[in-house]
Amino acid sequence: MDVNTQIANRRFFTGFCERTYYTQELYDSWVDNYDDPDILFKIKIKGKYQKMYKWTEAQAEQFIADNLEDSRGYTVNGEWYAYDWGVGENKVTRDKMHEPNLDHVLPRERGGADTPDNMRIRSRRLNENKGNTNTDQERWATVIDMIADFDSEEERRNLLSMLQELYS
Repeated sequence: MDVNTQIANRRFFTGFCERTYYTQELYDSWVDNYDDPDILFKIKIKGKYQKMYKWTEAQAEQFIADNLEDSRGYTVNGEWYAYDWGVGENKVTRDKMHEPNLDHVLPRERGGADTPDNMRIRSRRLNENKGNTNTDQERWATVIDMIADFDSEEERRNLLSMLQELYS
C-alpha cells in the first residue's frame, strides 16, 4: 500500500496521549471532530506551532483558515504527496516528502518574523533542501546544483518545459 493510501486510511489512536494530542483540550477537540479530514492539521498547528511561535488563538485560527488547502499536500511532476500531520500514535510515515513543516517565507536571518503571515507549509524534504538559502544568489546556486544532479537530460528538459509553462 502506498503512503498516500496509508495516510488516507489512517486509524486514529483513541486514547489520550500527550505525544499524540498534546493536551486534553486538543484531544477533546479531536473526539468532537474526529470526522473532520483536517483535524490532525488543526491539532498540530494548535498543539505544536502555536506554542512554538507564541501565536495567539486568533493567529493560529487565521493560519489554519488561510492554509487549509495547502495543508492537504502537494504535487511534484504529476505525483501527489499527501501530508501526514499525525504525531505520536497517529504518525503514519517518516517519509520526508510527506512530513509537513512550517517554513519562514522571509527567513529569520533576514529579519523574518515567526508570525503566521510569514509562514507557509512545505514538506520537510523541501524545507531541508532549501536550507538557509537567504539570498537570490544562494537560491540560484542551489537550483543550478540540483538541476545538474538530474540523472537524465530528458528530466532536465522536462523541468525547463514545466518552468516555461508556469512563467509564460
